[in-house]
Amino acid sequence: MDNTMSIGNGECGIRNETGLYSAFRIPHSAFTLVELLVVIAILGILISLVTAGAQAARRRGAVTKAKTTIAALETAIAMYEADMGEYPETGNETLTSALQDDPDDVDWGGPYMEFKEEELKGGELVDPWGNPYEYVSVNGGAPKHRERSYDLSSLGPNGVDDSGTGDDLYKW
Repeated sequence: MDNTMSIGNGECGIRNETGLYSAFRIPHSAFTLVELLVVIAILGILISLVTAGAQAARRRGAVTKAKTTIAALETAIAMYEADMGEYPETGNETLTSALQDDPDDVDWGGPYMEFKEEELKGGELVDPWGNPYEYVSVNGGAPKHRERSYDLSSLGPNGVDDSGTGDDLYKW
């Protein structure tokens, strides 16, 4: 009696080194558990690297947007001052109103700047982190840095007044 298995006319199994078929060695074309775990670990590392890079890019984008908004506000304030002969009154809400709402003054040549709904919160212009921009003018206030015009700043990502240092964004 030989040790091969027969089904019908053919033999099943794998031929071993001696030339005999073995029913216990069946070929598998699947991945082992270790191979799957290695692939999952590599994918996890790659995803974390991409996520970290995207978050850093998002942070840089928010800082750039705040700087660009401050520069645009400076231009709009300069145009307002050239037309009206004075700077808008102190205060964020007053500034946004002065730059976009017609006061029925013959000298007013605006709107100097228009704001989107999502940029305003309670009538105040907010930075990318949801904090209102700080605007202090010689017209109703006492600017600390540009004593003859105005101070304009954002508290930055941390939302804390660092007196113009740290992550604060300012133009003075």
